[in-house]
Amino acid sequence: MTAREIDSRQAARQLVKESIDPALWEDNEAFTRRLVKETVLTHHLHRHPILDAWRNHQFTLDGIRLVHMEVRAAFLEVFSESLLRLMQTASQLEPTLGYKAKLSARFLVQLNVLDEIGFELGGSDNGRYVGHPSFAHYWLLADAMNTLGLTEAQWREHVPSPEARATRATLDNNQNDHLLLATLLACIETVFMPYYTPWAHNSIHVCPALSAPHGYHSVHIEDEHGHSVDDDHSEDSWYIVRQALTSTRRDELQRFTVSLLDTWATLFDSLLARGTAQ
Repeated sequence: MTAREIDSRQAARQLVKESIDPALWEDNEAFTRRLVKETVLTHHLHRHPILDAWRNHQFTLDGIRLVHMEVRAAFLEVFSESLLRLMQTASQLEPTLGYKAKLSARFLVQLNVLDEIGFELGGSDNGRYVGHPSFAHYWLLADAMNTLGLTEAQWREHVPSPEARATRATLDNNQNDHLLLATLLACIETVFMPYYTPWAHNSIHVCPALSAPHGYHSVHIEDEHGHSVDDDHSEDSWYIVRQALTSTRRDELQRFTVSLLDTWATLFDSLLARGTAQ
């Protein structure tokens, strides 16, 4: 089999799985699946009332502008950087698990990075990479904000709310521990999957120009088959968590996850109150 015939995602996942003892992988997978089912998906944040407000188009143009500026400051300004940092912190695996563990984890995270920074699946006829920096998700977000009437100067001058600053701190303060950073990113990829489509619909309702194909609000929403890029990114991220997790850190990870979700929920509590009052 040549490199062109290999399914990169499945190959990397398999190598990540094989990098630790099979019994530990089985225990870690069971733990993370319980964590998702019993903690992440049952949390207030996953079924937040802001979702119904967006579905019912309760946010005005000013409210939608506020959401974009707050979410940018809280999460999106440093999301790509956090993924890149996760590739770096994979070096923490090598002393105990070996070089293959580090490289397979880094390769799997890179698949998410490529989507984030503007590459696209497939290849060109001449064998060159396909993509463009303007396809990067953060670039598309900036384009969406410009379409909403917010200049770069305006959204850079925006003073984030205390809730947005607390959310940003969860990212900024967990950049050096590979397991915690992987868990944080996995939670983002999982808990916010219900958010993108209603947010897009309310945004497009108040600003129809956002409906242009291939814009920011077309990136994360489900396709006609009910699939989103975040389905792959979420499972990839939990693979990274399972690889790095040891039995002695499971209680810590449970507490950490609840703390993250509670902090992030306060941001959307605030946005619901302020966004519908605009």
